[in-house]
Amino acid sequence: MIELSCPACGAPVAFRSKASVFAVCSFCKTTVVRHDTDLEAVGKMAELQYELTPFQIGTSGVYGKRSFQIIGRVKVAYEDGFWNEWYTIFGDDGETGWLAEAQGFLAMCFEINDKSIPKIDVIRPGSDVVMPPHGHFQVEDIRKVHCIFSEGELPVNAAQGRRSNSVDLVGANQKMATIEYADTVRAFVGTYQDFDEFKFDNLRRIDGW
Repeated sequence: MIELSCPACGAPVAFRSKASVFAVCSFCKTTVVRHDTDLEAVGKMAELQYELTPFQIGTSGVYGKRSFQIIGRVKVAYEDGFWNEWYTIFGDDGETGWLAEAQGFLAMCFEINDKSIPKIDVIRPGSDVVMPPHGHFQVEDIRKVHCIFSEGELPVNAAQGRRSNSVDLVGANQKMATIEYADTVRAFVGTYQDFDEFKFDNLRRIDGW
């Protein structure tokens, strides 16, 4: 982990992952882009007024017998709602992943390097997409989304208003996949899992729960 000084307020901004290039200062909410050991201020992140999620920066859990911790988040909205993508780091080797939290479902997924991902204009709901060696996935939905909030450290510039097209896919045996079409195309493959299976710790306290 390294700590760099926020260019706006001077507070420490921590980076635990080598892949992180963007962060939000936890003190003044300045959004910064990392250039090696320098930080560039690029904007401000507005506070969320209210939300109902048990997760927070610092929440830890277990996936496949490996421990991970949440170090960042992107909250995206679409026409009918929103969901959270929690950026995670695994303690044994520093691998990063994403904990998707949407409509009561949880999935841990990892970015894959697949050059064969089809262009967005040729896929439709119900289309079959092959992601070697992970198998076949069926397109469930295609949504236009935009970032409404981000926090912590992230591997992409997740400024408020960032727009992309998000494609959700389902596979066999609880497998899932997501394709994001933005400035670049990024694909992720993972598995749905029940809340209790993650053995979460340091959850956010929610009044009334």
